[in-house]
Amino acid sequence: MNHPLFRLPVPAILAVTFALTVPALTAQEKITNKGVKKRVALMLSAQGAVTTLTEMMAGRMVFDAGQARAARRVLVQTSSSTSRRFRKPHQDPLSNARPDIWTYWEEFSTHADISEQAAKQLNTYSLSGLQRTLPNVLHSCLSCHERFRETPNEFVTH
Repeated sequence: MNHPLFRLPVPAILAVTFALTVPALTAQEKITNKGVKKRVALMLSAQGAVTTLTEMMAGRMVFDAGQARAARRVLVQTSSSTSRRFRKPHQDPLSNARPDIWTYWEEFSTHADISEQAAKQLNTYSLSGLQRTLPNVLHSCLSCHERFRETPNEFVTH
């Protein structure tokens, strides 16, 4: 793939990923739209799994194949549910979803499919396998967020 994000070094990808996925637990409580709340919960689940895997990949957490496989399952489940959760254009002032999602639904769906495939191809049997395959997952997340997510306000996500 020739997208500039695919040429970034892994530490830069991790830094950008964390910057784009600031936890939103307190903001989530203030969201009034149930559809937006469900989207935020879905993305926070994915964020938790990505955090676990990036911590292992970076050596800040001991690699544990069982824990890595559990995080992979969460990513596969969340990525396969993304299109369904975003299908209806629920709005809330605390949402960071751009209206372009619904204007360019096919493109958004393609991003979701790419994320699901990257999650399915994630190798969680060894640290070297994780280090080789996790960047593809991170790239797919960043690519979608770059296109379809507003820059989050403090403590707000999706």
